[in-house]
Amino acid sequence: MTRLAGAPIRLVRALNALAAQGGGRIGGEPFEARLVDLERWGHYDTDVIFSETPEPAVELARAADVIHLHNYLDRDSGCFAPIDFHELEKRGARLLRHFHSTPELVASMAGATPRAVLECTIPAVVIAQYPERFYPHARVVPNLVPENEPDYLPCAPAARPDFDAAFTPTKLTSAWEDRWNTKGAPETVAMLETACRNAGTGRIKVVSGQPLKVALAAKRAARLVVDDLVNGSYHLSGLEGLCLGKPTLAWLDERSKLLLRVFSGSQHCPFVNVRLEDAGPVAEHLLRDPALCADLGQESRRWIENHWTSARHAAAYADIYTQLLRDPTSIRRQPELALDTPARAFHARTLPDLVYAARRARR
Repeated sequence: MTRLAGAPIRLVRALNALAAQGGGRIGGEPFEARLVDLERWGHYDTDVIFSETPEPAVELARAADVIHLHNYLDRDSGCFAPIDFHELEKRGARLLRHFHSTPELVASMAGATPRAVLECTIPAVVIAQYPERFYPHARVVPNLVPENEPDYLPCAPAARPDFDAAFTPTKLTSAWEDRWNTKGAPETVAMLETACRNAGTGRIKVVSGQPLKVALAAKRAARLVVDDLVNGSYHLSGLEGLCLGKPTLAWLDERSKLLLRVFSGSQHCPFVNVRLEDAGPVAEHLLRDPALCADLGQESRRWIENHWTSARHAAAYADIYTQLLRDPTSIRRQPELALDTPARAFHARTLPDLVYAARRARR
């Protein structure tokens, strides 16, 4: 129903690349993945646009073995009518629900309550970023970036950056305005302006509300990239920065670092892990040392190539579809990421919220 930072189209392309290479099967058979967007958003690449050509979308839904519903969609969603997910499930299709946002945001867009969202009986997965801590029963899955596509490749080592820092927030809300739906744009831009001024530079590129290609080009042309310094979670924006071979500033709390270790198999956090309050001197130090920036950027790219490839993560999704076809009840939370005790829930949700509230009170 919405853009979701272009995650669905990147997943579909990675799945099809995996299938083309013969590296994956679903239920033992070759497969093809397709994406149906409700509208043409104008920011990310597309496949089938329902509002423009509904007939192909209807046929794809009728023929699908697996229907992967993103974020706001459930069995009873009618925005893609005459597609009836409830009826398709009765006829044998398997449904999978994929969460990208908090239950409150999903509920507000779906016309439901947060409780109804959490009690939905469709087998569910949730991205391995901040939302996973709110869906204790959903299987956690990684977001991926197509590291070998031209727009995601680093510049030549000798290329001189056009900008000192690139920052590409989806929203321009304050760091303390909305707990999870913000990247602290005003405060982050002010921090970068001060850091650049102190370092004797002043070339900051902020991109918001523009196509992904524009955001990627800005990051590719910058000395360093900034993701979310406020909430304690990395985003697709940060993965893009790593992919492009840039030192990427982000703040990951303990839960986010755990997720990164689990899905990368690496004990090393590739981000320059720093909070907004402490980021100014760090950014200034990096801007004064181009050679260090270059070395950190090369390390970022190596980490992606060694630990976060699109083929590896696409294969994990193909395995989930195979499990879904065999036994939908097998799609559940991994034991190592369980949130089934008060202590685990405290560390994953309550403690980060208390820390955020204390930071906001001190601002």
